[in-house]
Amino acid sequence: MENIKHLEEEIWQLDLKVDNEMEFIAPYLIKVGSEYIIVDVGPKCGIPELERQLSFLGVTKDNLKYVFLTHIHLDHSGGLGTLLKNFPNTMVLVHRRGKPHLIDPDKVLWKSSIDTLGWVAEMYEKPDPVKEENIIAINEKSFEINVNGSDFIWYETPGHASHHFSFMMLKNKIMFCGDSVGMYIPGLNEALVPTTPHPYRMDSGIESINLMIKQNPEKLAFAHHAIRPNAEGLLRKHIDQLKAWQICVRDCINKGIVEEEEIAVELSGVDNESARLFKESENFGGLRKALVGSITGFIHLVNQE
Repeated sequence: MENIKHLEEEIWQLDLKVDNEMEFIAPYLIKVGSEYIIVDVGPKCGIPELERQLSFLGVTKDNLKYVFLTHIHLDHSGGLGTLLKNFPNTMVLVHRRGKPHLIDPDKVLWKSSIDTLGWVAEMYEKPDPVKEENIIAINEKSFEINVNGSDFIWYETPGHASHHFSFMMLKNKIMFCGDSVGMYIPGLNEALVPTTPHPYRMDSGIESINLMIKQNPEKLAFAHHAIRPNAEGLLRKHIDQLKAWQICVRDCINKGIVEEEEIAVELSGVDNESARLFKESENFGGLRKALVGSITGFIHLVNQE
């Protein structure tokens, strides 16, 4: 099946082609013994495609053991309640702050998503609630779980979101970093770009990246949208990228340049990888919108200095 990539011996990537866009939203599937884990599930609109791919791979309600959620933004968790209607035995691991928003998405999650994302949230579709008995809330800053002999260590990694976790699969030293280390786009000559929506917390974000460096991962699994080696190099590169963005956006605001698209032009002069995405609107429209949202996050960040 063309939308499924077998990346490692026991890891697949399932591209949901949300809004017909590749390399955007693609949950990971991990096989542990005879059972499976999904890392994030994507938005509600992608669940029919996700279920089609799971069926193709032989994943059923009897062997899908866990969903690991890095965070609860709609492009990561919005389809969860819908998925669990057909996978009622699956348990969900999520940050403690995310639990109430999964149970009652109407109260805050959906309304804030509409305010922030507008028509994109409408495209993702309104999330269905998740039953409380399916949720395991993680209350600690680090958490270890063994699934059929495979060890995973979770680390609280705020910055992109206060409810963000990354976790490392110890067997192969892959760090599943969610959105805490930006987006990695193979189709744009391996571009690494920030994911810093408002209210991005830069100090927390860099502390989270440094925490991941200390764990000595060998590879990074980006939620958007690849597994890549040289984890430490990519982590340090992203710290430098964030600092360069902060300086550039601060300079723009001081010069009276305050519109996102105008700032994008200035950022393109200091960040060649982001420049490739800024110039691409046809094949990577959703990712480009996310990158413009990252500029909004930095504008708010700088204005609060």
